[in-house]
Amino acid sequence: MLNIGVLTVNDFSFHPNGRLREAAEKLGHKIILINPYDMIAGISKSTFEYYIDSIADNLDVVMPRQGSPMGDYGLVLLRQFNELDIPLVNNLNGITITRNQYITLQVLTASDLAVPDTCFITKKELLRNAVQQVGGFPVVLKQIDGMGGTGVIKVNSEKDAVAFLEHHLSQRRGVLVQQFLSPEKRQDVRVLVVGGKVAGAMELKPEKMNFRANIHQQGKAEKFDLSEELESLALKAANVCDLEIAGIDLILKKGCDPVIIEVNFSPGFKGLESACSIDVAEKVIHYVVSTHRAPGI
Repeated sequence: MLNIGVLTVNDFSFHPNGRLREAAEKLGHKIILINPYDMIAGISKSTFEYYIDSIADNLDVVMPRQGSPMGDYGLVLLRQFNELDIPLVNNLNGITITRNQYITLQVLTASDLAVPDTCFITKKELLRNAVQQVGGFPVVLKQIDGMGGTGVIKVNSEKDAVAFLEHHLSQRRGVLVQQFLSPEKRQDVRVLVVGGKVAGAMELKPEKMNFRANIHQQGKAEKFDLSEELESLALKAANVCDLEIAGIDLILKKGCDPVIIEVNFSPGFKGLESACSIDVAEKVIHYVVSTHRAPGI
């Protein structure tokens, strides 16, 4: 039996956590939820230790699933697990890349993968120039650690953009100013990659008058059959971002090259399981166990 830790602030009522527990128990393993706020990372006599009052079992592997809002303290805990030789799925490098949306775009672009025209700014005085660089209004403003479509807004004027920045821009964190890709005649596709293979894909259709297609924004999901080209693109995106498990968000428009808008290291999969009638949780647990089971376990 493998004790699989899941780093999360949610309990088992949260869909991914509950489904992962079901799948783990079905395969004879155990999911242990780790709330990062309840964990102590320690160094004693030059050795690394951790203390979690609610956990009596040793951890065999840890799945960080706190999402992009993970702060620096999260990286501290993941490094602690590294030093204790507890495997991470995904690893520290992949999480460091994809917890910040602009760093993700940098890595994708460096590997010749298409992304929307984007500028990163740290003060509102830079807004006008950034808007010009991405083609003018309307533009999309994004917080670097937004998740599920939160912290993302389309603005049609400088006045609206400045109002958003006054509430959401911190010089220590910055904001993305991004080219607006009209939802008309476009397809939003989410691809789930598990262990170097595509586990499933779905098309997300936004609500009327909403350019965001995320499930959290009441987008509708339907099964999507990937071409070999798109499958290869999703796998390359996961690979260059150093992720074993990844959600790859694509925008497709007829006559245009596919564009990657986001890579997620802790993707939800409720919509994908429903749209594609597949057991994503079992695929994830099977991969974790087959990859990180120690000999003899």
